Amino acid sequence: GTPPTTPTTAAPSPTVPAANVISVFSNVYTNIPGTDLNPNWGQATVVTQVPIQGNNTLKYAGLNYQGIQLGSAQNVSTKNFLHLDFWSANSSSLKVYIISPGPVETPVTLTVPTSGWSSIDIPLSSFAPVALNNVIQLKFDGNGDIYLDNIYFRN
Repeated sequence: GTPPTTPTTAAPSPTVPAANVISVFSNVYTNIPGTDLNPNWGQATVVTQVPIQGNNTLKYAGLNYQGIQLGSAQNVSTKNFLHLDFWSANSSSLKVYIISPGPVETPVTLTVPTSGWSSIDIPLSSFAPVALNNVIQLKFDGNGDIYLDNIYFRN
């Protein structure tokens, strides 16, 4: 048959204890209050939240780049990883950045599967020289349509 163009199942449900998480976007955890999931940075990406099996999921349609403005600066220096779940049927490029004032930003290039959800824990050391005690934004760039869920910092 024809492969699906949208996820038919929700992203895997995280099992990390809430006490070990600073959550940006997830139904499982309390997210950083006041976070703007679609700041106007002049991007062409169309951002929506879509329910997949009752689970809110971010959809980035026609991704060129997309930011997330955290509701307040976060000290993630006591965390070890940035976790995210992502899904795409048509993307060949996806980079994720965490950003501290300056701006100081460093991309990590992800391998994008074209079937099923991919769960990844990126060591925060990969984002050096970003100031992990003062993270203010995240950014994604790439192409195609990307679905994202469970974006959080964890031990």
